[in-house]
Formats: sequence, structure tokens, C-alpha cells
Amino acid sequence: MNQSVHIVSFNVPYPPDYGGVMDVFYKIVALKKQGVSVTLHCFTYGRPPSKVLEDLCSRVYYYHRNLNLFFLFRKEPFIVISRRDPDLLKNLCKDNDPIIFEGLHCTAYLNDDALRGRLIMVRTHNIEHLYYRQLAEVESNLFRRLFFLSEAKKLKSYESVLNNASLLLSISPGDDRYFREHYSRSIFVGPFHPFNECQSRTGYGDYVLIHGDFSTPENNASALFLLTNVIPWLSTRTIIAGKKPSDDVVSAARKVKSVSIVRNPSDKKMVELINNAHICLLHSFQPTGMKLKLITSLCSGRHVIASPAVTSDSGLAIICHIATDAREWIDAVNDLMQKPFTEGEKESRTPVIKALANNNANAVKIIEQLEKNDIQKRSATQL
Repeated sequence: MNQSVHIVSFNVPYPPDYGGVMDVFYKIVALKKQGVSVTLHCFTYGRPPSKVLEDLCSRVYYYHRNLNLFFLFRKEPFIVISRRDPDLLKNLCKDNDPIIFEGLHCTAYLNDDALRGRLIMVRTHNIEHLYYRQLAEVESNLFRRLFFLSEAKKLKSYESVLNNASLLLSISPGDDRYFREHYSRSIFVGPFHPFNECQSRTGYGDYVLIHGDFSTPENNASALFLLTNVIPWLSTRTIIAGKKPSDDVVSAARKVKSVSIVRNPSDKKMVELINNAHICLLHSFQPTGMKLKLITSLCSGRHVIASPAVTSDSGLAIICHIATDAREWIDAVNDLMQKPFTEGEKESRTPVIKALANNNANAVKIIEQLEKNDIQKRSATQL
């Protein structure tokens, strides 16, 4: 049965170099592998059009994200209203194919009369109002902090728009429970990512790694926590690698002789750094959603030490070492640096990861919804 679907993405999902776009990109790859034709709509937000996406999809539409500051005074969340484009609605109406809106960000037309009767799914990447409230708590810039607080309030009010969705595709078991309780129509569809199994190297590495997109307040605050409370008390070499480390992170790193920074590494370099590290340190203050860097670290790195917020309601805590305070982080690093990563530990990861984040299985969950929609449309036609 041939299937087609529209995917509306908050950004151009290539290259897949951070969590949100990684989920979108590898979702497209997995759906195509299963024979689904994807019409992709994406907002250009600091990322150019992509030939890779144009080869993967039957059609790709690009839209300008309107960052008009007057939108800050509207009742709708800025992340939503800035992605409202009449051409998007016009292009969605060219056929009657199902639609996946990626995150609340892309739902400006979710309750539009022109789309009534369509199968519309929303991929929930986070419980957004909780996510933005947490961003405000770790943000030091006053203007940005006020923006995050305002956005959190608007998102909490706006979230009821999800009542207009046919189905929510929740990225973590914890988020699925939340959306089931509030909107009932939710299924757990785990994160899409570049790995089919654990590819971690056994044995030893000679450094610990902190990696992520440090342009986000969450990752920036976590790096500062580790650099201030953990790393100075280690004798182990530490590498910090990721996009746009802040001046505060760079300054804190310079105070510790054992720390080096790799700014804006290529995808190949980042994979190499994760492969060769002995321990990946994953800290977060934010418990919602699914941390794609956790999947990446478990699939291609050795030991993983994580804070409870990183593994919260993910089902992946069982294959991580959990540290709740600075003393536990320090003790865990010192202990694991003396222990090789074994073949047994590697083998134990694969079934746990596949149960939660198997690309093919997660694509099938979406396809089942497309097939149900086809059956319902045929039945309606025969009445």
C-alpha cells in the first residue's frame, strides 16, 4: 500500500546535528525505507536549503520564519506565530494526505477549517511550557529570561490546541503519560536517530567528554555546573565539544588545566570524540522530552554518567550510571576511569535501546496510523 504524508518541520532538518532536527531527519529516512513518500515543509532558520532532503523527499517546500519582534506582544507563543505562513496552508491543501506537525512550534494551522477532516498528528518533542520555564531558570541574560518566562506562560495556555489533533506522537514514555492524561490521544513513538545498534568500543579511553549544543541555555548551564562543581576535582583529562560554547563556559574551562575545548566540531569529529572517550558526562536540569545526546552516547560511547533529569522517564537509566550531586559525579568518574567498558556492557545496551528507540519499529507505528486512516476513508466512501 503506497503511503504519503506531509511533515512540517520547525527548521531545515539537515544536517542532523542536534536533537530536534535529528529526530525529524531520521524519521524521514525511516519512513522512506518503509515506502512512505514524504512532502517536507520546513522553515529556514539559520540553515540553508538541502539537496540531501530534496533527494529523500518527493517535494520540499521552504518558508521564511518571520522574527518580527512585535509578535512578542501577541497572545500566541512566539515560536508558533513566527512560523505562520499562508503559503504553508496553501501547499498543505494541494492534496488530502495526512500531516505531521513537528512540535507545538508548527501548529499555527492545526485548528484551521481548511484542514478539517484530515489525519493530523503532532510530534511532541517536549512538554514545551515546562521546557521554557526551565530555560528561564538557567538563563542569566535578563531579556532572554523574561522572554522564556513569557513564552512558558503562553505555551501553557496555547497547548490546548492539541485537542484539534487526531493523534499525538510522544517522544518519551514520561511525555506520553502527560499527554494521555491531558489529551487522551497519544502514543509513544521513540526518538529517531542514526544508530541501529550499540557500536561502542570496548576497553579504555583516556578522557571524559562533555558534549552538546552549548548555544542552548540548558546545555550551557549544565556545562557550567560540571566545570564548576565536578571537573576541578578530577585528575582526568576532560574535553568539552560542541556548538557555540559561551564566553562563560570558555572562561570556566580555562581555569582548569586538564580541560580543552573543541569548538563547533564537524559531525565526523564529534563521532570520533564520543567513540574515543572513556566516559560521557551528560547533565541536565530539564527532565522532559528525550535527550538525543543520550542515545548517541549510549550507541557510540563507552561509560555514560547522567543526571536523573537526563534519563527521566526514558527507560534508559538502567544502562547508565546515575549521579545526583557533585560528590557522586566525582566518585563515579574516579571509579569508572579504572574500569574497562566490556563486551557484556555493550551487549546489554542494544535490547534496551531497541525497545525504546528502534527506527524501523517507530516508523511502523506511524505507518499503522496512516493505514487506519486509509481504511476509514474507504469505508466512508462506500457508505
